[in-house]
Amino acid sequence: MNEELRIERLTWPEIESAIAAGHRRAIIVAAASEQHGPHLVEPTDALLGEALGLALARRLGDALIAPVIRPGCSDHHLGFAGTISISPDLLIGLLEAYIASLRMHGFTTFFVFSSHGGNYPVLARWAPAEPDGVTVLTDSQGFLGAMLGGLRHFGRDDATIPHADASETAEMLALHPDLVRTELVATGFVGDLSLQHAVTVGLRAITANGVLGNPVGATAEMGWGVIDSVVDFLVKAADAN
Repeated sequence: MNEELRIERLTWPEIESAIAAGHRRAIIVAAASEQHGPHLVEPTDALLGEALGLALARRLGDALIAPVIRPGCSDHHLGFAGTISISPDLLIGLLEAYIASLRMHGFTTFFVFSSHGGNYPVLARWAPAEPDGVTVLTDSQGFLGAMLGGLRHFGRDDATIPHADASETAEMLALHPDLVRTELVATGFVGDLSLQHAVTVGLRAITANGVLGNPVGATAEMGWGVIDSVVDFLVKAADAN
């Protein structure tokens, strides 16, 4: 079988062969198209989501990753230029269309997670209605905690909800260093903050530069540590049911 595990990098006969060979689990990542401060590019969540989904598929051994969904629910980022946001109902519709389409071709189980924090309230609303065979990660605190936990191995004690912070900046330095404006890395809002408050008031009211946390000092080595931490978390979640 072709070692590529991303559906959008395969031809239909290759996908058909992969399913026949036992790759009947589809990983679906809901991401975003939104600002990530002055130093990270707009598709950061989508790029990181694909990388995490691909690493997860390799670890699981029976999965392919569907094309990453973007935009996501990003109304709280619309105060910054370039952000595109969709409604919760549209995101749910896209998720249901993905699952219905992929079922037709022989996928039997599905694991859905988000690489964008703002999608998690929508996943929590949608998850109870999903049929057998669909596992939806709704634990936003666990996902964000795994990101920050990956930094602690490098002596960091970051605690602010991560957005364009050290964890995401480090991941981008590991995966796409050419897309990081290293000369523009700067601290954003640092302090106690709930996801619900951020979504309610919007990031422009919290952070002038669009950053939550302190990305200063992030390195590619840290990025690989964060990726490993998050993928460990995702593997446990995917195999929980």
